[in-house]
Amino acid sequence: MMKYAEFKEHKIQRTCTKKFHTPQKYKKYLQKDFHGRCGYCNMSEELVTVSFHVEHFVPEKIFKGKKDYLRTDYNNLMWSCPKCNLSKGDKYQGDLSGSSEIVNELFYNPAKIDYNQIFYRNELGGIDSDDPKGREMINTLKLYRPVHNLAWLLEQLEKLCDRLETLQEQEQDPVKKLILEAALGKVAMKCVNIERLFRVVYKGKKVFSERKETQN
Repeated sequence: MMKYAEFKEHKIQRTCTKKFHTPQKYKKYLQKDFHGRCGYCNMSEELVTVSFHVEHFVPEKIFKGKKDYLRTDYNNLMWSCPKCNLSKGDKYQGDLSGSSEIVNELFYNPAKIDYNQIFYRNELGGIDSDDPKGREMINTLKLYRPVHNLAWLLEQLEKLCDRLETLQEQEQDPVKKLILEAALGKVAMKCVNIERLFRVVYKGKKVFSERKETQN
């Protein structure tokens, strides 16, 4: 599929200089530095009712007993939605003893690599990539799931609602104002429907059958 839009609109910048004894203490800093979005799929935490996770780029199962400082090293911590964290799990590839650099060869580090260089949104709103490692990440993290299309589409519709509302408020012509009002109503209703569908799909109900897709 062809590129339709950029993968994300923000840049991740690490700003925390404090040292804590537990990963969870970094939550507010990760939330700020990652702009309240999953470092892997870019989903906004505002879309879901479950809390985002503090995720280890190099998994704890890998570094435990070898480089225990990575448990609370801010550069090894990511802000992740539950789905991406669970999909990533303990997956790791690399030589932990060979370098002091925080590397997991299976994944691009979202705080170091601009994901706009790796991923993009296709015409269906899905996460796509022309990069071999990027495509592997899509499969590993299950970024192909419809929930990611719906999350992106919902955000686009919400932006359109905001834009139409602003135009309506600024419009002086009564006829044009009514047209904008009607358009806003239709888009707002579409937002409601997509949000409802997103909630259902996020909870794992089989509106779309992934099993059938993988068998074909």
